[in-house]
Amino acid sequence: MYQFTQHKFWGALALIISIMFVAFMVTGCGGGDDDDDDDTGTTGDTGDGAAAEDLPPSATSVQVDPAAGSTVPSNQQFTLTFDQGVEAATVNGTPATGSGANWTASPALAEGSATLNVGWTNRDGSSGSQAVGPYTVSDPDTTPPEVASSPVTDGANDVDPATINAGIRIDFSEDVTGTVDITDEAGASLKWTASVSGRTATLTPVAGTEAANETTYKIEIDVNDGAGNNLKSTITFVTKPKE
Repeated sequence: MYQFTQHKFWGALALIISIMFVAFMVTGCGGGDDDDDDDTGTTGDTGDGAAAEDLPPSATSVQVDPAAGSTVPSNQQFTLTFDQGVEAATVNGTPATGSGANWTASPALAEGSATLNVGWTNRDGSSGSQAVGPYTVSDPDTTPPEVASSPVTDGANDVDPATINAGIRIDFSEDVTGTVDITDEAGASLKWTASVSGRTATLTPVAGTEAANETTYKIEIDVNDGAGNNLKSTITFVTKPKE
């Protein structure tokens, strides 16, 4: 009887120990999963921080040309330069065209005094606005710019190539933007260095492309004033023979 009871005791004890061992192993694995979850969460938080750091900077101000205080025609085109690139911009509700930090807009302005309300959408989805003014608004400008001076006139013959190769400067009656170029008679560009800034355009020869004697050349002008009035003109001239 004693031996039988002792046998049952040791059997029960072995069963209890086995159950406790299994429970310990299960609990231990569960704890490991919790640790893994915690590690994963920490990694995710770090990723969110890195993503936040990658967001592009937001624009906080804009420079407008013409500047506040100017007298402008009612159809004036304004140039907007933001301190950071933006996704979209408006002036008095009129959508601007452009990209990055550089945009233009031609809002409808009534004669008298006016203030521009410039709004924009940043690349991170936030928005900004700035009031610029006042401006004195005059009648609409419908007069295209004119060539005020040029080293050569249209139809000129016997032009000294040295004069042209010293560089061409063309002055206009008002500030303009656009392009100028010098081509041969067939219209192929000589690929001179060109610049248009304010009321002045320049063409500077590149080595190996200088004007030659007894050759027909064309200066092609395509510029606009601040109201969008266009001047498209060609000055054709012929250089003189060699002496």
